[in-house]
Amino acid sequence: MIAWVIFLPYRLNWGPISQLRITDVIYPYYHLWYIPSYLIGSFLCYSIIRWKVKPWVLLLITAVISIIWYNVYRDNHVPVQNLPLYWLGEKRLFSYLFFFITGFVIRNKMISFKFSLTPIFVTLLLAFSLIVLLVYKHESSWIIVWPYMIFNTSLIIFVMIFIAPNNWLQNKALLLINKNSLGVYLYHPLLQTTIYTYIVHDKTQKNITNLTATVVFLAVMACTLTLIWILKKWWFTDKYFLGNLKR
Repeated sequence: MIAWVIFLPYRLNWGPISQLRITDVIYPYYHLWYIPSYLIGSFLCYSIIRWKVKPWVLLLITAVISIIWYNVYRDNHVPVQNLPLYWLGEKRLFSYLFFFITGFVIRNKMISFKFSLTPIFVTLLLAFSLIVLLVYKHESSWIIVWPYMIFNTSLIIFVMIFIAPNNWLQNKALLLINKNSLGVYLYHPLLQTTIYTYIVHDKTQKNITNLTATVVFLAVMACTLTLIWILKKWWFTDKYFLGNLKR
C-alpha cells in the first residue's frame, strides 16, 4: 500500500487527475500488477483452509480460466488496458493463477498422488519439446495450450516434490537475494523512471541505444540496492517499506 502511494504521483506525471481509473489506484504503475494478483491468489488459498473450499474446485475453475486466457487473450491485439477484468491485476493473473494454487495444494499435501522423479522429468522434456515443435509449425493455440499446461504443472511438481525437500535453494547468496527481492521489485521502477525522464530525457524510451540501456540498468540497480540498504537502517522502514516482518 505504501508503494501504491509512492507510485501515484508518477502516474499523475502521465496525465491529469481527472483521467485516473480504478487500475491507477490499485496499481498506479503497471509494474505493480503483481500485488493485487498475489493477494487474489493468497485469498483463494486461504479459502481452502478457512472455509474448506475443495481444492479440486479451484483447480478446475482456474485451469479453465488459464486455458481461455491462453487462447482468447494471449496473442490478440486488444490493448492490455482494455482486456476484461484488467483491474484485477493485468492479464498475467489469468495465466499463472492455476499454477499458483497447484503449488499451494502440492506443498500442503492436499493431493495424495505418488510422484516419481523419472516420469516427471521425462514429461517435462516431452512437453517442452512438443511446445517448441507446435510453435515452430504455427499450430493453433487450442493445441499448444495442452502441452503448455502439462509442462508448467510438471515443473511445479518437480520443484515442490524434488527440489524443495533437498534444500538446494538454501544457498546464502540466494537467500540474500530472496530477502531483498521485494524491495528491488517495488522500488527499482521509481529510479528507472526518474533517470529516463530527468537525466536521459526520454520518458518513452523509444530512442535508447543498447549502451544507454546498459548504463541505466547498472545505475538503477546500484541506486536501488543503496535505497534498500538505507531503508534497513530503521525498523519502521525495514518492516513497512521492505516487508521484513522479523528482524
